[in-house]
Amino acid sequence: MSHNAVFYKAPLSKQQGSAIVLAIFVIIIISLIGAALMSLQRDSAKGTSYEVYAARAYLSAYSASEIALTELFPLIPAGASATVPSCSNVVANATLPANEVGFHGCNATVLCSTIAPINSASLPTRYKVVSTAVCENAQTITRRQISIEAVSL
Repeated sequence: MSHNAVFYKAPLSKQQGSAIVLAIFVIIIISLIGAALMSLQRDSAKGTSYEVYAARAYLSAYSASEIALTELFPLIPAGASATVPSCSNVVANATLPANEVGFHGCNATVLCSTIAPINSASLPTRYKVVSTAVCENAQTITRRQISIEAVSL
């Protein structure tokens, strides 16, 4: 037994053009995916740049506070008498090493204030150092602030 199946075959004139429509559709979909990937990559690059400058600003503020603490509590050479800490010794604009790669584009300011003891004159004076660093480039500006309290022993 043989079955002869009859298939309908459309004339060639009605089959033309469907491949072009499918090709255009595929090209449009691939173009949209490519544009989305490029946008995602650009946003990722901006985020990474911001993270780098935020870390630089934080570390610059930290370094400025360390510089301020060394000015507030200087090392005393052997045989020398100790000096009383004073906020007047702290430089307001900390000079960060500009030739260092990590501090490029960063500036830091330092504020020092004295916090006198409230209840007892026998308690030591506290010193509050607030350092603020701003790092910037053409597209990104980041600002970080660190506050430290210290007591002379």
